[in-house]
Amino acid sequence: MMPVISIILPCYNAAALLPETLASLSAQTLADFECIAIDDGSTDATRAVLEAHAARDPRFIVVSRENRGLIATLNEAIALARGEWIARMDADDIARPERLARQLARLNETGADVCGVGIRFFGERDGIWLPPESDAALKAALLFNPPFAHPGVVARAALFKAHGYDAGAQHAEDYALWCAFARAGARFTGIAEPLLDYRVHPGQITQTRRAEMAATGAAIRADYAHHALPTEWTDTDKHGFAELAAPDRALDRSDWFTFTAQLVTLAQRDPATRPAFCTVWLDALVRTHGVDWRCKKRFSLLSQQLPPPAEERGKWQRQRARVLAGDAVYGLIKKLRGRA
Repeated sequence: MMPVISIILPCYNAAALLPETLASLSAQTLADFECIAIDDGSTDATRAVLEAHAARDPRFIVVSRENRGLIATLNEAIALARGEWIARMDADDIARPERLARQLARLNETGADVCGVGIRFFGERDGIWLPPESDAALKAALLFNPPFAHPGVVARAALFKAHGYDAGAQHAEDYALWCAFARAGARFTGIAEPLLDYRVHPGQITQTRRAEMAATGAAIRADYAHHALPTEWTDTDKHGFAELAAPDRALDRSDWFTFTAQLVTLAQRDPATRPAFCTVWLDALVRTHGVDWRCKKRFSLLSQQLPPPAEERGKWQRQRARVLAGDAVYGLIKKLRGRA
């Protein structure tokens, strides 16, 4: 019988962390799955760990061959997948027992094609990251970055097989794929609960390839903005929005006013997209220099119109103090506290 879900699990030199990951998959309350684990030319004991686990749990299929890189490995696993749905997983993360069952139930309830989940960071970072839940908000969130973590996604296998990962989008291959899904008309949904424990450690691509990720992400963001922003916006407006939306772009006070006005316009145009913007304006303020009392009124209005979620309360309070004090005084206060 064909499994309902095919989990695709790329592995490279993951022997030390892999046992926890595999155990979390075997413990899923949804038992009807296969896991296609590809050892991408590891030089440690990754293959031995995978084969030992597969000997205990026959739902695990192990492929071991020379190194070809992440994107080739993901596309190979997609081609091998037999399930109606494909779930992503990374070799250093831990799935909560109910993860797959909850995602499949949400997909069936909503008729959506793609489902992301919230994650809890552990290791060298803590905290949680929760996605929007509606199709409109998730597609609006793609204007900035992936709205959910790559290893926490379940989507229709037909979508994965029709599009696949783009070799030209290295280090941002998930962002490119979700945008391709959206442009193809796929419906998105999210579960705003942490159903995946996401390990943060120095060896991750997100930690070692930030510059490459930023450059690739900028190109994806600009392309998606031209597709997703209102048709009455000019190409210049769309390009400008995509540039200001880049999370590594430093803003001045004028940029922040321009960008946040655009966010409010989009939220008013389609209120269903509002959850996508409730953190973006605050993050944009963090990367703005020249913050002072002139930002106070806009900060208050945005706090009412696009209130940040509860998990961002600490960030909101710090930025509120910064707006009230101004950058010069706020910086001095931080410096004095650091010496205390």
